[in-house]
Amino acid sequence: MSPNPIASSSRLVGFLPRPNAQLLSAWAAVIGLAGCAVQPPYTPPEMNTPAAWSAGAITPQEQKSTVAEQWWTVLHDPVIDVLIGTALADSPTLAQAVSRIDEAHAVLGVNAAQQLPNVGASVGVVRAQTQNTSAGTTGLTLQTTSASAGPNLSWEIDIFGRVRHSVEAAQSRLDARTADAAAARLSLAADVATAVLSLRACANTRRVLNNDIESREKSLALTSQCIAVGFAALIDEARARSGIATVKTSLAAQGEQCDRQTNALVALSGQDAATVRRLIEVPLTSATTATPYMPEAPASTPELPAAVLIDHPTIIAADREAAAAWAEIGAARANRLPRLNLAAALTGQWVRAAGSAIHFTTWSIGPALTGTLFDGGAGEANVDAAEARYRRSMAALQGTLRSVVQDVENALAAQVSAKARASSASEGVAAAGTLLKASEAQWGAGSINLLDLEDSRRQFASAQDAAIVAKRDQAQAWVMLVKATGGAVTISPEHTAHE
Repeated sequence: MSPNPIASSSRLVGFLPRPNAQLLSAWAAVIGLAGCAVQPPYTPPEMNTPAAWSAGAITPQEQKSTVAEQWWTVLHDPVIDVLIGTALADSPTLAQAVSRIDEAHAVLGVNAAQQLPNVGASVGVVRAQTQNTSAGTTGLTLQTTSASAGPNLSWEIDIFGRVRHSVEAAQSRLDARTADAAAARLSLAADVATAVLSLRACANTRRVLNNDIESREKSLALTSQCIAVGFAALIDEARARSGIATVKTSLAAQGEQCDRQTNALVALSGQDAATVRRLIEVPLTSATTATPYMPEAPASTPELPAAVLIDHPTIIAADREAAAAWAEIGAARANRLPRLNLAAALTGQWVRAAGSAIHFTTWSIGPALTGTLFDGGAGEANVDAAEARYRRSMAALQGTLRSVVQDVENALAAQVSAKARASSASEGVAAAGTLLKASEAQWGAGSINLLDLEDSRRQFASAQDAAIVAKRDQAQAWVMLVKATGGAVTISPEHTAHE
């Protein structure tokens, strides 16, 4: 039996070098150099943030409850709850965001692996023949078989932090992608809620227009009867027909708008159009006795600007991108400096020739310092490029901050406007309802004709539609505020659930 080319571990111990004081001191100095750094850690820049929002800041004692992760449930709209649930469960946008997280996590693993030794193994078998063809000698042919096997190790001692900076950059980008996913989830939920509110209002407007057409057709029939007996002119009939045609045109345009909003919900939620229409269906109840459902926006205010901006997912993502770019500057600088690599190998060899066999074991270990003497300016250019990327990321961070502040202020302005319009629309509904009741009583007593009664009915229906639109705008402004603040809103104590 041929001898094992790799000796047992107990036999190999004798071939390993014995440590001495000089060797240990040298390695201690080398390891100490690993703490060197080419730049300080990343520090977030000073942000020019407002001290308070235009609507006024809240103090801790004024806070009642902060919106939870499932913030949309505060609207108490079962359709919004269902469609957001289906959207989050199967969203291509969120799937892409999660895949970016997985990719960033894998990149982090690749960079982190450079901090550890790389251990490999090699095995080889060589069959060779040697023939002496020198002049004056008889040909002598020698056949040999040699085999070798053993592990090897290589390890870069990270003196100037090249690997460490690469790991920091990868970790920052992983944090950025995680924040991007949170922002995508918030945006998706807000888009679904906004679309449901718009479709509810759109469906109600279609109901109002249908009722208006029905009322105008009654007026047209009455006008035709009056013309037949000589109590009205033909121009009155033409005016009535023109009004019906105008409302029908508006109804067709409103139908297209509702279809577009339905299609948007289909794309967001993954549900089919029939399911969406069934969920958003507005009951065709009498316009004089019922108001279609529209969720009520809770009374709430944003948290202090500092609290909003520090936890906002888009700002977190921009800040982590800036941190990654800063770390890449350090990596580019360290890449221009010498590298210290530790290499070690342990090999068992077996050679058979001329009927005899020998085997022996060799080992090698030692550091190697490598560096670039001339690269044509490539290293400096890489540092310049990294610094440019960092400046760009800082500008993006400042731009993101300004956009978030603008979005919050716009949402607050929309809230104020919608609240004022909702109040006036509510007064309009009350006044139109009173007028309709009086007109019905007068028509019953014979004091007015059907034309006046139907006109009062149309005014009441239009007032109801205006109130629904104002309530939609209120709820959408609240959703906009939640999205703009990253969910950092606080429900005021006076808020009560919508019945």
